[in-house]
Amino acid sequence: MAYISSSPQRRLLFILSALLLIALGSSFLNPLAPQATIGGVAVSPLESASSSPDSSRFREVPDRKTELKIDERTSSDVQKHSFITKYYDEQRLPSTLVLVATKDDRSWGHNEGEPDRTFTDFLDLVSRQQVPPQDISIGLLTSNRESLDRYTTTLLSKDIPIASVEIIYAPSTDFQIGPDATDRSFQSRNMLMKELVKKEDHVVWIDPDIFELPEGLFDRFYKVAKSGVEQIQVANAPKGKGSKLLPLGITTVMCRQTNYRDMVRNAYSGPSEAEMKKWQEDASRKPLNSWPKPMSHILAGTSDDTLVRLDGVGETVLYIRGDLIRKGLKWPQGDRSNSEGLCASAKDMGWGCYGLGGGWETRHTDI
Repeated sequence: MAYISSSPQRRLLFILSALLLIALGSSFLNPLAPQATIGGVAVSPLESASSSPDSSRFREVPDRKTELKIDERTSSDVQKHSFITKYYDEQRLPSTLVLVATKDDRSWGHNEGEPDRTFTDFLDLVSRQQVPPQDISIGLLTSNRESLDRYTTTLLSKDIPIASVEIIYAPSTDFQIGPDATDRSFQSRNMLMKELVKKEDHVVWIDPDIFELPEGLFDRFYKVAKSGVEQIQVANAPKGKGSKLLPLGITTVMCRQTNYRDMVRNAYSGPSEAEMKKWQEDASRKPLNSWPKPMSHILAGTSDDTLVRLDGVGETVLYIRGDLIRKGLKWPQGDRSNSEGLCASAKDMGWGCYGLGGGWETRHTDI
């Protein structure tokens, strides 16, 4: 039996030593690393990097319980990785789905003199719209395994105010971005919509190299969709007997690079590219009633509470009613496999395309 001195000084020293040993033991047995669960097994993910100065807003939490479910197809090499966060409410499914199609980490873009953008920067971009976490989800396409692993690490180690994130991993796809790449990317975009659009009211497409959205943009999308074109001034509404505006189905917003280059050149009002080509080839052609006019010109003199009618939309940021996609709206292939074709398809379904008037503007990376 150990002997403990009755001396008050020695008793105090013994107690302090015992407490120190208990504290040291606890630090080894219960490390305070962020925890997540994959199939019920706890894991401690690694830290992920971000170029965003505010990346700390995605704080690490010890009691993290994001669940990862992997759907592996037997008929193809496509996988669906579903991340369900603590904000997901089975009784109140998200009303907004944000879609983004990428090839790999380089798709997030780069601004001269700044670090490369990352997936975390995109999550930050979306969360800044201040949509309640339980009301918004994200769907993402990637064809790169290393990128998928990094995205997984981020989602399992950060407290991200998003209800769920679903990643389609399709290694055989070669998604490209830019005004000249749409005709090669329609299949990837359509696959993402087919796989991920469920019962959401609002679907927002965002190009991965968009690095700035105006405050309240999503809320503005919601409001114009709810109000309808009858309640909102359309600056370039057609005039004359029989003129009628189609209900709002797709809405876009002006976009520029940091050097103010127009990045929505496919957004316009007037005759389509195909119509212009046909007119030019017609030997007996008559003068046109109107010429194609880019959205950047149509916006002149408009205010923030107005809309402009469009016959073609760009692809940088698009709001689409969820019902249109469920009824079959998709990027067409062939001669109309661009955003002009998407708008034409919507009009064939009885829905119109519009742009936000005034100073609503998003920003695109330099590279």
